[in-house]
Amino acid sequence: MKKIVFLFTGLMIVLGAAAKPKATATTGVSEPAVDRRVELMTIVARLAGYPEYQSKFTPAYTDSLDAWFAPYKEHPAVEYMRMMRERTGLSYNAVPIMGVYLTDPPHLCPRLPLTEMQPESRWGVKYGTKFIKLLNKFYKEARCGEFFARQDSLFTQVEKAFGDVFAEIDMGWFARFFGKEAQGGMVPVVGMGFGGGNYGGDIVYPDSTVDRYAFMGSWGMRDGKPYFDPEMFRNTIVHEFCHSFVNPALEGDAELARPAERLFSAYAEPMRAQAYGDGKTVLNETFVRAAVIRYLMEQADTAAVDKEMWMQIGRRFIWMPEAVELLGEYEADREKYPDFRSFTPRIAEFCNETAAQIDTIRARRAAEKERMKANALHVIAIEPFGNGAQDVDPKLTEITIRFDKPLVGRGYAFNAGPGGEATLFKFDVKNYSKDKTALTLAVELEPNHEYELVVLHGLSFVTPEGIHMLEDYLVKFRTRAE
Repeated sequence: MKKIVFLFTGLMIVLGAAAKPKATATTGVSEPAVDRRVELMTIVARLAGYPEYQSKFTPAYTDSLDAWFAPYKEHPAVEYMRMMRERTGLSYNAVPIMGVYLTDPPHLCPRLPLTEMQPESRWGVKYGTKFIKLLNKFYKEARCGEFFARQDSLFTQVEKAFGDVFAEIDMGWFARFFGKEAQGGMVPVVGMGFGGGNYGGDIVYPDSTVDRYAFMGSWGMRDGKPYFDPEMFRNTIVHEFCHSFVNPALEGDAELARPAERLFSAYAEPMRAQAYGDGKTVLNETFVRAAVIRYLMEQADTAAVDKEMWMQIGRRFIWMPEAVELLGEYEADREKYPDFRSFTPRIAEFCNETAAQIDTIRARRAAEKERMKANALHVIAIEPFGNGAQDVDPKLTEITIRFDKPLVGRGYAFNAGPGGEATLFKFDVKNYSKDKTALTLAVELEPNHEYELVVLHGLSFVTPEGIHMLEDYLVKFRTRAE
């Protein structure tokens, strides 16, 4: 398997000092890999109690991790990350990007000088320098190298599973669609502890080339082997790499700033609820997501396109059909629009028009959804108890989710509920029923505990005809005391 190799000359092993900067970014696209530097960062974040890194989806890994590192929950590196979450808001994508900014263990130091913006603004020079010193101490004292060596076989299985699907993605589409090659590297990293999280991040080199990282989660285990939803993986990797083209084009056009803020202001609360807090972010996300749908229109079937479209509408991008249609105008006239940057004046018009018509668009989506509800896929039962039960037997070992229509029966997609990872029970997927109308989970429950699990709509649960759920379904119950 192709690996990314960083070459260093005169490497300084002074903690907190930068190695001699690599001159330029990786060339082209790398294959998905488990990066031990990223795993190290997510382990410390998990010990520090970061909710987004408490996944139980991969017990073959996380159970081993929790047992190995239990004595180090109060380690200075862990305490420092707790402090940084409170003081700087350190979270989510800021965790793995620090990992790839460092040299390989056992001697961890920055590959480039720390700045107030690199590897990420929530680190900064002062905090980043101090943390790297503590991280080296943690790596040695917690015997991280030994732990990772014991995971080599699992990591190899995971890389192969992701690599097989990655090979089916048409990576040449990006240059064809956006009108240019990516300037720098496109690097997918599989995060063993990410659960359902997926993140992006950039490293900018002295020559202005960029490595753009897609940190991939969304997977679990089946029969002790890695399993993930191939469709979700494809869409997510395309999404993250679309950022490599969309963000520079949109952020490089100053004329888009005011129209983007108009679009954001027209639908600010639903966007803020998803941590999209300004026009620039909403604009980038809109056209990245629309580009993914254009990719599917070329590469996949109508059912996959419809699923992705309604998933994005469900995520409150209610103008997604209009944005996709706009990109169709771009694709249809490449003589006038040779690359994506040349299309930004039309995007500015789109923002202004959409903001002015937001009530009409909202009503249009509501009417479309009502027409679809009758024929949509629904969860009709949670067995052997009813959803919402308050006296579930904690010795129960299986839970079955029953649907009102037969499914394709190849994948699944779940997430933690409103209570977060604390209410997510340990589970493994056993099998679909013979008629494909039910999915059975092997579960581990504790007495007197509140549990939640979200059955995600618009992803893996779909019929052979392409009919899917229009809304997430929350499974919620409480076990009785023994």
